[in-house]
Amino acid sequence: MSCQKAVLELNIGSQLGPKSPERTEGVTAFEDYGTGLLENQLSVGDFVKIQKAFEVLRLWDIQHQLSIQRIACSFPKSQDFRCLFHFDEAHGRLFISFNNQLALLAMKSEASKRVKSHEKAVTCVLYNSILKQVISSDTGSTVSFWMIDTGQKIKQFTGCHGNAEISTMALDANETRLLTGSTDGTVKIWDFNGYCHHTLNVGQDGAVDISQILILKKKILVTGWERAITVFRPQNFNQFFIQPEEWKGGIQHHDDILCAAFLPPQTLVTGSYDGEIVLWNNSTENAHHVLHPDYQRLLKSKLDTKPQKLLSAGRSQPSHPMADHSTTGVRNFEIDTEGKNAVMRLCFLKARKNTAVTGGANLVSCGGSGYVRFWDIYKKQLLAEFLAHSGVGSIIMSTDKMNRYLTTGDLDGWLKIWNIEEYCLNSSKNKITKAPTLIRSFQPHEDRISSLEMCEPGGQLLIISSSADCSICVTGVCNAPVWIFGQAKHWHIENCLFLPKRDTNLVESEIQKEISLFSKEESCLDPTEHSLLNKKNKDDSTYNVRPSEDINLDIKYKERSTCMKETQKPYYGEVIKKSFSTFRSLNIGALEELPEVNKPAFLLDPEKYFRKEPEEERPQILEAPSLFKTLKAVFDEKNLFPKEILHHERKAKQLCQEKSCEVKKNKK
Repeated sequence: MSCQKAVLELNIGSQLGPKSPERTEGVTAFEDYGTGLLENQLSVGDFVKIQKAFEVLRLWDIQHQLSIQRIACSFPKSQDFRCLFHFDEAHGRLFISFNNQLALLAMKSEASKRVKSHEKAVTCVLYNSILKQVISSDTGSTVSFWMIDTGQKIKQFTGCHGNAEISTMALDANETRLLTGSTDGTVKIWDFNGYCHHTLNVGQDGAVDISQILILKKKILVTGWERAITVFRPQNFNQFFIQPEEWKGGIQHHDDILCAAFLPPQTLVTGSYDGEIVLWNNSTENAHHVLHPDYQRLLKSKLDTKPQKLLSAGRSQPSHPMADHSTTGVRNFEIDTEGKNAVMRLCFLKARKNTAVTGGANLVSCGGSGYVRFWDIYKKQLLAEFLAHSGVGSIIMSTDKMNRYLTTGDLDGWLKIWNIEEYCLNSSKNKITKAPTLIRSFQPHEDRISSLEMCEPGGQLLIISSSADCSICVTGVCNAPVWIFGQAKHWHIENCLFLPKRDTNLVESEIQKEISLFSKEESCLDPTEHSLLNKKNKDDSTYNVRPSEDINLDIKYKERSTCMKETQKPYYGEVIKKSFSTFRSLNIGALEELPEVNKPAFLLDPEKYFRKEPEEERPQILEAPSLFKTLKAVFDEKNLFPKEILHHERKAKQLCQEKSCEVKKNKK
């Protein structure tokens, strides 16, 4: 398209002129065709313009076949060169190689009026429950601290890792130390005054992509860029620079480890890019099982002589044997090279205490292709999987401490909140594919959601999200407004949040009973009143939401909401008011008559209590005598000053008079 436009512009400037009869006379058809070719009509200047138009790089929209952008680079002049491209979609970077040259092109987001929490893309967000503060980091190596109650920024640390990107963060168990992981290959341990206590040499003096820091009681695990677990032991932190130690379990993954999670007392799980979840014993640091959406496999320990077996995911019975992985290292299943099953986040449902006995899911994973999966690690079984976000690639997630809600975020900035309180509580032979109840779906960000955190300051459940659009948002579970850290007007969360709605997943029999009760009550109404009531309910059933927000209510709940009405029906001498609004659980009856109350004495005889008392004779206050009457003698200088001072003054006067007399005599 761009080439055709350039040629058309050149044709406009060319003055070819009309063909005259004399010019075409005696010319063969072949010569006339050659003269009419476009390349024969262009001058040298036209070819120079065409050459400039192709100096080798343009970005194209394949779907619409349009040139989006023209990029001028110092490309090789030779016609014999090799060009390779790699686009890092997560960070918006394009890597280009021309023979021995390497170019890096970074995408910049379009300028918008949206409030920015950071100057650069936000990479991670944490919540400190002790200080009630939100901690955020960005690609510019800046860490900021915010008040969760008002959104006010408290302090900011810049240049924490020089110019390198901070990719992830973590808090220790006491929430008094902050750990930051960077692409420079180091993890630094900070206090909240900005002092760095230790530097962990994760990448062995090389640049690595750290995706998660997991802090345990006696270990610090770092993952993200290789198949092995990098471990540091705090009891050996006797100097500033700390080197990694050996992980006893060795390498059990076939692709890079992206995330990890821990379940006390000793269960550790790690997820990799190829979709495998490896179960470890944290005490011995040995792996014993591998979970995957398409298969399971046992890992052979050093003391175990039994052959390993490959198990089908979602079933508890073995399907067919597999060769010893520790000796052959060969798998008879396809390798996921596109990351469709990549495990981006792992989360244990720690509030489900009895899953080892009763069964049910106690581990949740999410990642590639937008799927969320629920696992039973005790039975090594995949219980459920559902598509949370379609057509957006990988997703991330977070859950609250009580494991009532699950929050998921995608690359387009969409966030969804699911009710998982009663999801996969029991084991099942067949894998569940139905999604849990979706409470809320909205788009708080314009770009990829990089981190999610759920917290409960003051008992109010909040969702904190960070994004590559340089913003950090906080909101509630149900229909709460979305605030952005850094906005000009501060908020007061305790005054603005809505309480979570009542669960709409009611028992079928209860719903049918209520609906039948509604129909009986409606039949007793006057036809005119009945029609007006239906019209009113029809208007009340509509719910206005923002265009970017989708509230998904249960169908049965919608049926109930259309039957909202107020009736009064006598029942055993009482008046009961049926209300199915917000206060439907209140029963309001008639007020009881109050017994007669005797009037108080001050009302019966007000004169006795409120009459004016006669004024009593007040004693006269004698006036003080005047000073002149009480003064016995006039004060003089002799009574006021000592004799020595008066004698000295008299001598001074006499001396002054004598001198003045002598001066007068001398003049005469």
